[in-house]
Amino acid sequence: MNKFELLLLFMAGRMQYLSHHHAGFMALLHNKDFVIQLQTFDATTVRYFSIKHRGVRSHGQMHAKPDFVLSFKDADYAVKTLSKANPMAFMKGMQAGDIKMEGDFGLLMWFNNAAKYLQPDVPKPVRQAV
Repeated sequence: MNKFELLLLFMAGRMQYLSHHHAGFMALLHNKDFVIQLQTFDATTVRYFSIKHRGVRSHGQMHAKPDFVLSFKDADYAVKTLSKANPMAFMKGMQAGDIKMEGDFGLLMWFNNAAKYLQPDVPKPVRQAV
């Protein structure tokens, strides 16, 4: 399992947890029904997230008809870009051709809003130790 697969698996678990325990994230799910897929260009790493009925389901495979696909040139680049959580990193990646998007671009905005909740709240003593 590469770091990108691990990151996507963590995102899936975190989104599923937040869908039941965080009011702000629950609000993002309200009245939504779509599929977002993240992958590498060569599709060696791929996972889709299905948002439906205020729930989140995820599978480590390609979806037949995703509403939005976010592709990265390779797994290492995907981890570096997603870990930064910086919109400018996405813009630079798109301009350089290292990130490609297909489908409903409005879902990119949804994903950016959802990403704000994905970082776990780490207690200050733990952050200092790390």
